[in-house]
Amino acid sequence: MSTPKVYYSIKKDYDKLDNRILDWTFNGLEVQQYEKILVKPNILGPYPPSKHANTHWKFIEWILIYLKTRFKGEIVLGDSSSFSTMKSFEVSRIKEVCDRQNIRWLAFESDEPVKRELLGKEIIIPKAVPESDLIINLPKLKTHILMKYTGAVKNLYGCISGGLKPALHKYFPKEEEFANVLVELYHTIAQDKEIITIMDGICGMEGNGPGSGRPVNSKVVISSRNPAAVDLFASYYIGYKMSDILTNKILSTEFELVNIDTGSISKIPGYEMEEITGVKRVNFKKPDTIYINFLISSRILSTVTSYLGVRRPRINRDKCVGCNICEEICPVGAIVNLDVDVKRCINCYCCHEVCQYSAIDLRRRFMQF
Repeated sequence: MSTPKVYYSIKKDYDKLDNRILDWTFNGLEVQQYEKILVKPNILGPYPPSKHANTHWKFIEWILIYLKTRFKGEIVLGDSSSFSTMKSFEVSRIKEVCDRQNIRWLAFESDEPVKRELLGKEIIIPKAVPESDLIINLPKLKTHILMKYTGAVKNLYGCISGGLKPALHKYFPKEEEFANVLVELYHTIAQDKEIITIMDGICGMEGNGPGSGRPVNSKVVISSRNPAAVDLFASYYIGYKMSDILTNKILSTEFELVNIDTGSISKIPGYEMEEITGVKRVNFKKPDTIYINFLISSRILSTVTSYLGVRRPRINRDKCVGCNICEEICPVGAIVNLDVDVKRCINCYCCHEVCQYSAIDLRRRFMQF
């Protein structure tokens, strides 16, 4: 198997997009051999484009126009948001783009369900996923309060329909466990088809992403035919060590990094590499949930400080509008009447992820009282 290539180009805004990185990415790929292409953006929820929680509509339209000029088969754009997928398509303006480009858009939970097994649990994916011959994966460059970073591999989690996504957190609540879920889902989806990833990193999200962070002009487009390779470079680009991201360690691969703007090529051996010469990084503010205890040698002390130091959700009643989405989304029923039962809470942060009003604070245990 040949060494995967990761392409990147610096773009300050969406109106500066050109096709050079796409031409490099699709070079040698005969798209006419396919009958159906599935475009999978990141549509987290009903957020306006200015929030930069979803793949930007201008980025998506750029991709759709490119595909339409080279592919005569069926193109479908689909996703399943954390909640209100239909509304999410509208508020994000992605429905408007699909209508304008005459592309069928699909809320995955409305598609015919296909059963699969994932780490001993039954999951439902939409028929559009196994039916497609090629997936165009369009993640957004963001931090993530549970996984530290969300990108190419994590974006495929949206192929699980509707409420099943938070439900899996009940069985796999820890970061390490959930990383294995993401990796196994990636293998399940990719086993019989190619996945091309083109990441919207022109405006990303830092801090408490994927929904309540702060938009930041990260000025980059990253692409590859290997989603794991995209994540290795993208996480590095925003200031992590590649080894900080657990899915990177599991799926680590060597790759060639190609700067489209200069033509320079660097060979990257995998997640062990700590510095890439010539890459100007954009150091994102990291999530509040990152807690470092590697300096603590005592196991008992480490357990105590982790117990006290872990960030736990609490509802900010000054910001809360009483929509009850957090109660509905919680996989263990830890939120009742807008109070969080910290004994039942598994710290999956699903409530924080779906709150449109940034009304879920993350506090350490000793600050909860």
